[in-house]
Amino acid sequence: MQSLVQRAGPAVRPLGPRRLQARRVVPRAASTELSLSTVKDVMSSGTLYSVTPEDTVDAALEILVSNRITGLPVLDAEGIVVGVVSDFDLLALDAVGRVNDDNNLFPSAEQSWQAFKEVKKMLAKSAGKKIRDVMTPKPITVRPETNLNDATSILISKKIRRLPVVDEQGKLVGLISRGNIVKAALAARKAASASSN
Repeated sequence: MQSLVQRAGPAVRPLGPRRLQARRVVPRAASTELSLSTVKDVMSSGTLYSVTPEDTVDAALEILVSNRITGLPVLDAEGIVVGVVSDFDLLALDAVGRVNDDNNLFPSAEQSWQAFKEVKKMLAKSAGKKIRDVMTPKPITVRPETNLNDATSILISKKIRRLPVVDEQGKLVGLISRGNIVKAALAARKAASASSN
């Protein structure tokens, strides 16, 4: 497993936000036994969104919101993964360490308005900030041939939502998320159930 899990190298030349077009890897049909054994069997590799270290936080927020995603790989000019940035990284620029001590299940109108004003302040503070200021550098990555159980263990033990999938040069070829793994497990379970009937 050690050769299959990598950390990205330093940034080289940044580009603007971009959409990568990669071929779609469709999970193999699940037979009576689980045929999905590697990351490439379940990873997302269609349209992948990414940012560069020099992109603005606002540009990343726009990509996240308009595509209903919660995180982005950060790529250098050659397409090598140099970091990751999540919705939490972008919105919690100043809020780290603050905890709401309210025990109320539903906030009052005043509390909701206050929360809205806080988010507005945080977004104002993000103006001009670059992705390099908020990204997690040298993220954990996996290769397409990484065992699916190993990737699942990393996601669970590190408490992360997704892992960039990279080739031998560290270039992004896909993403694997907890959602991908849950979908694959459900499909395998349904296939096994259908074949036993």
